[in-house]
Amino acid sequence: MARRAMIISIHGDPLAELGGIQSGGQNIYVRQVALGLQQLDWEVDVFTHWQDNNVEPQVRLGPKGSVIRLAAGRKEFIPKDELYGYVQHFVRELKEYLNWSKKRYDIIHSNYWLSGLAGLNLKEYLGVPQVHTSHSLGSIKASETGLKGIGLLRRLEAERKIVEGVNCVVATAPEEMERLIKDYGACSERIALVPCGVDPMLFHPGKRHESKAQLGLEDKKVVVYVGRFDENKGLNTLLTSLEMLSRDNSSFIEDVRVLIIGGDPQSRKYLEEEICNRRLDGWVLTVGAQPHEKLPLYYRAAEVCVIPSYYETFGLVALEAMACGTPVIASRVGGLKFTVVDGITGYLVPPRDAQGLAARLGEMLHDPALAIKIGRAAANHVRRQFIWPKVVEHLSALYHEVGEWSHGKKTTLSSS
Repeated sequence: MARRAMIISIHGDPLAELGGIQSGGQNIYVRQVALGLQQLDWEVDVFTHWQDNNVEPQVRLGPKGSVIRLAAGRKEFIPKDELYGYVQHFVRELKEYLNWSKKRYDIIHSNYWLSGLAGLNLKEYLGVPQVHTSHSLGSIKASETGLKGIGLLRRLEAERKIVEGVNCVVATAPEEMERLIKDYGACSERIALVPCGVDPMLFHPGKRHESKAQLGLEDKKVVVYVGRFDENKGLNTLLTSLEMLSRDNSSFIEDVRVLIIGGDPQSRKYLEEEICNRRLDGWVLTVGAQPHEKLPLYYRAAEVCVIPSYYETFGLVALEAMACGTPVIASRVGGLKFTVVDGITGYLVPPRDAQGLAARLGEMLHDPALAIKIGRAAANHVRRQFIWPKVVEHLSALYHEVGEWSHGKKTTLSSS
């Protein structure tokens, strides 16, 4: 008999267009976990906030899954920093759904701290265990960005409550596990290390010249950036490094195209103005948000993918690029230190180090043989450790183990 999982992802609709203000890795994670669990005979409902008036309140996601959108008192886009005030509305509507649908669930998997708070309430209401994936931690964000204020204090308090109250916290990288223990007092026996993954059917190596041809860039060396335009993603560092490279080598502008993928229209307009102000226009191009299915085309066309983030709990873009045989130059932060093997599958540079980033970019672009060698190693690295089928198998086993643990059959959780 199939078991049923409730996945809560308040601000991360798994069917939302990627690259927007608050859509990215979490949306992908939730979608892939929901679809993968169904392959293992789970029925899955994903509950999220109804933030787009143009979409239906309930749609299918796979053969045995649904996305259920709740208005939470305000059916429109709400920035995640403002969603805290709507969590109780969300919980109330979810309970109403449960009452009329008569559905029962065997496990709750919450994503991000807002969903974790909702999950704690529903955990008690339904009497089922809860697994939680943080996706980012307030303590890391504060230390890496200097963020302060009432909002951060509220988040830290909520995260401590979640860590204490759930049956298991999923850490996607070793550093996250360490910070959960150090910053939140988490019990190591109730943390499971389960990384994120990529879809090997979608993200795999291809012929670079054919991808370049499809993009009209046959005679260019290509650099790609994929992600939101948040300050912590390090775009300012990337632009400064490109200024350095173009000053030192006048032919650089002719030979290279930098494609910046992602961003909503408003942030994209601001970025284009910044590119013009820095005299990078013409060769540094904003491509806008792209469908997830089209991203491999850009990765395969590129000599290198750049991830200059100030912090990343995991860094899914690095996996996607490496899976396509594209070397990565990333900041030496968070999960990127776990997924990128420095000097083997790419390079790690200090965050905010524009000069170091420029040096590694120049090295990669001027040595095609090196880029090919590193790209092959990167693809093999991802295939061995970071594909979604393996990740979801770990999560499914964890759900069963947590269920047994919560009923007193086990005393500890094993790390996947």
